[in-house]
Amino acid sequence: MTTYTLKVRNLSEFAKSYVWFMEPPIVTSKGGSTPVFTNAWVTFNAVTSGSNDTVIYTDETFAYWSKTPIQVAPGTTMGEAGDAPVDTSLQDTLSFFGSVATGGVGFGPVTHGGASTGSYSIITTCDFNRSNGYLFGLARPGSIPGIPSPVATFVAQPNETYNVTPVIKFFVSDGLFVPGAIIDYGQVSTKAQVVDFTGRSQTSVVVTHGENGDFSAEYY
Repeated sequence: MTTYTLKVRNLSEFAKSYVWFMEPPIVTSKGGSTPVFTNAWVTFNAVTSGSNDTVIYTDETFAYWSKTPIQVAPGTTMGEAGDAPVDTSLQDTLSFFGSVATGGVGFGPVTHGGASTGSYSIITTCDFNRSNGYLFGLARPGSIPGIPSPVATFVAQPNETYNVTPVIKFFVSDGLFVPGAIIDYGQVSTKAQVVDFTGRSQTSVVVTHGENGDFSAEYY
């Protein structure tokens, strides 16, 4: 298992809050295009100038489901939720049940195979509809070791098969966000520092927020 150390150093001369988020996974379905929303994965609040904060990332992967009574948009927070560990190297597949009448709400047992290479898949039954407000997504351990935090979210449809391919690419930006809430990826990513370990031997990075407001990344 690969472990990455992600550190933010605040040299802006102001107390700042930061958010880590990830490149959205590639999600395909038999029904066509699936819009994917980005969640605030890890947040650092009120980091004083001259200080730093760190999160340790592993490649543990979790499928997750949640519910929301409102339309999914930036600022939406997750309600009732559950998760299941999956292994993308084994192309894991799991089913989701949306009604107590069909055995309870949540994921069934994980089986190996069925998903595309480097992916996991979620298969839905016909025991729910849009009014139930179910969401699916990708989760990773975040601020609390071993506790999955949502990274990306999409609206669940009944009688569907979703293939989810994670992308290991990070972003960090300043701003105050609620952990797990949907963020505006298109807006926030334009001013964020990109952190990408692809093709690098290093597994650690320190992102410095300078006094001019710019970010810089140093891998080590």
